[in-house]
Amino acid sequence: MGVIDPLTDFDWANTEPDRIYKFNDTYHLTMGLRNTTINTIVHMDQQYLERMVERESIINKYPGALDCLPSARPMVDELYSYLVTEYLPKRFPTMFRLSPSTESLQNLVKDEHLPLDPPSDVQKTLRLMSLNVDEDFLMLLPSPDGDGHSLQAFVWCYPVGFDPQAKKGLKLREAHAPVPSYGKVLETSMDRYFARLQPGKVVERVNWAVATNSSLCERGEYHLYSDDQVSTATDIDLDDTWVRCELQTLFALPKTGGRILSVHLYLYPIKEIKAVGLAEEMCRAIDGYGKGNAGGFSRYKRVPVWGETVKAFLRS
Repeated sequence: MGVIDPLTDFDWANTEPDRIYKFNDTYHLTMGLRNTTINTIVHMDQQYLERMVERESIINKYPGALDCLPSARPMVDELYSYLVTEYLPKRFPTMFRLSPSTESLQNLVKDEHLPLDPPSDVQKTLRLMSLNVDEDFLMLLPSPDGDGHSLQAFVWCYPVGFDPQAKKGLKLREAHAPVPSYGKVLETSMDRYFARLQPGKVVERVNWAVATNSSLCERGEYHLYSDDQVSTATDIDLDDTWVRCELQTLFALPKTGGRILSVHLYLYPIKEIKAVGLAEEMCRAIDGYGKGNAGGFSRYKRVPVWGETVKAFLRS
């Protein structure tokens, strides 16, 4: 899995969220992977406690945010055991501490204990993971028919534009079917990459979009598929407009061979982009959604709804 570097003096309460946004003039649909290490599969910052409260609220409202097919139980247990017995206490010793006397991992921030062994109820296992780190975990195994990988378990509190239950059991190509040009541009390379991925190899990618509200869990329709979905009467509140970025980190488990996509969500107010001097870069990137190898992305990302309003603000 790789060497875990401990953050021995880490002060989560005074650590600001990372700034991961980057804007390109032309949008090209690619995997966009860059090498990283196992140290980046979980991120902590000063939003930790408020995010844990929000995640619990989401799970209570939408129990289907956590699920596991019977075939994926060993994969879930392997990920849980790695996080609880190795990763969290080693990487974040100021937040998590092993307690041999109680055979548990103590969350020092929440003053709660997690069992070292996965619970017998897999839903409890998923819930424990979901309420102790601010990552969503999408867990894939080879499809039962041997054709590609499919989503067989997940902790998915922050979906964008769908109910996670609609993705359960789907192959990569099926889950990405609504994405413009995916089948033509990415399907083959994605399937091959997932098939070749070995434990110890960790990669990451970043995506971005504009959100017209601050909701972390966006289950409603979030994309446009035709021009007649666009309303010219749509009001955009610039005080509640955000750049929504996902940091997606992919790695493989050594025992079950599960492919784990760890997703950390960042929200940045649109005013921040202007304040840090990236206004014109973002304007070019908004126009760039309609260029490149997947022109349909401009509509898919809802640019006809918010694009002109956001660009006018950034250039004001």
